[in-house]
Amino acid sequence: MKKLLLLFVLSIGVLSANAREPYGDYVSRYIVTFDSRTNAKSYHPIYNPIKITHSGIRVSNTNQGVKTWEAKYQGPIRLTNTGGSERFHNFYLTNQRVEFSISDRAMVNYNGKWYYMIIFDGQVQLAESVY
Repeated sequence: MKKLLLLFVLSIGVLSANAREPYGDYVSRYIVTFDSRTNAKSYHPIYNPIKITHSGIRVSNTNQGVKTWEAKYQGPIRLTNTGGSERFHNFYLTNQRVEFSISDRAMVNYNGKWYYMIIFDGQVQLAESVY
């Protein structure tokens, strides 16, 4: 019984160590578009610093300057249409009435570099974490 309890406690520790908090600084590097006629993906370079906090999401360097959106964290979700069953952190931007989701891990490899996937109101972006 003690071994089973110890194994259970250790497995919870490993799972929580692998779970990542979505809060922090990122830089969105690419917008990904998909042409359904040719099944081709296009990567359009951008540079948008993003800061995700407990109270909202702040995006710099947009066409309209700095934007800050009040956001409600809705918890982790699984998205199966991302080429697998990936875990995302889901936010609801209350003033815009849109969803913002960011992958739990860097999951997309483009040009030899791994990126987090952001899905913002249906648009797919690739972002890197800034430490």
